[in-house]
Amino acid sequence: MLGYSICGEWAGKGEMSNLYPPIELPGYKFSLLGTETIPALQGLLDRCADYSLLVKGEQPGSTAAESMLADCPPGRMSEDKVVIGISDPQDVLVGVLDAVCGYPAEDCWWLGLLLLDPSQRNQGLGRRIYRSFEQWVGQQGANNILLGVLEENEKAFRFWRSLGFEVVEKQSPRIFGTKEQVIITMVRYLVRRVPF
Repeated sequence: MLGYSICGEWAGKGEMSNLYPPIELPGYKFSLLGTETIPALQGLLDRCADYSLLVKGEQPGSTAAESMLADCPPGRMSEDKVVIGISDPQDVLVGVLDAVCGYPAEDCWWLGLLLLDPSQRNQGLGRRIYRSFEQWVGQQGANNILLGVLEENEKAFRFWRSLGFEVVEKQSPRIFGTKEQVIITMVRYLVRRVPF
């Protein structure tokens, strides 16, 4: 299990109550998603089929929600992962944020996905969600946040650059579904490094 200072109180506890994560935005409710939320999460992923088509060239599979909850990067376990649901005032799941604590290094968080229902896009919500998430992980002791952006997804690349993310590397092409993709790894330093 990872250290408390980075992963916070939720680490190692498995599924949590809706008390975590302590992220707040007026008009939206944030909660940790677990197996009981698979139907709502699958519905969101189906409504966001444009993203799956961009990444994989195919519609989201019937087990996409289960996979999102279970999949972890190498060397990490489900206890290191948080899948945060964003619900509107009518309790409809309109967004999801998938992140892993302590990856690829102990002082990092890996932001696997920030996905919003098409009806919620282009209104500044993604930016506000990210800023709240950044503040929360900074309070947990993280020094930086990393993520991967598809080279093909120019809009997402511009979005993350506007939030202060910098390019770390361009990875070799990989196959996702029916498409070959190049991933650009980006980082946002929460603690600026001081040169010696």
